[in-house]
Amino acid sequence: MAAAGAAPVVTGQQQQQVEAALFASKHAELLSEARAVAREHGVTVSTVAFRPDGTAVAHELIGVAREERLRGMVGRAVARDVSAMGAREVAAHQRQLHALRAVVLRELQAKKAAAAAKDDAGPGAKTKRALEQRETDGAGAAGNAAESNKARRTE
Repeated sequence: MAAAGAAPVVTGQQQQQVEAALFASKHAELLSEARAVAREHGVTVSTVAFRPDGTAVAHELIGVAREERLRGMVGRAVARDVSAMGAREVAAHQRQLHALRAVVLRELQAKKAAAAAKDDAGPGAKTKRALEQRETDGAGAAGNAAESNKARRTE
């Protein structure tokens, strides 16, 4: 009779499994809500959750794509009224514009390098390059001939 009223015995391992499952479900819910907030408001949301064993799990959810953030920053920087600024503000603004220009140049160079690497990796890349070189050389020679004809006509 005493056994019928007793609570079931839970081992330590079973308890850990239950806590881990509960953490996983609550953590997934937290991430889902954080993503929704990040998307809705266009902000970056940082989350930190602590597992039952005490270790931390951190996530950073970005609500706006990097390109959009840069586009917005560039738009705000360019739209500022320079005529209303003092000398220090103009210098700071100029530094900011130079930094933005450097970021854009790095991005363009990275894209160009990736495209060049893709072209170089393709089959027949040497043949393609040789044909392009011939076309360039031929166009250059034809361009020079046209210029010399123009020069003769005007003389």
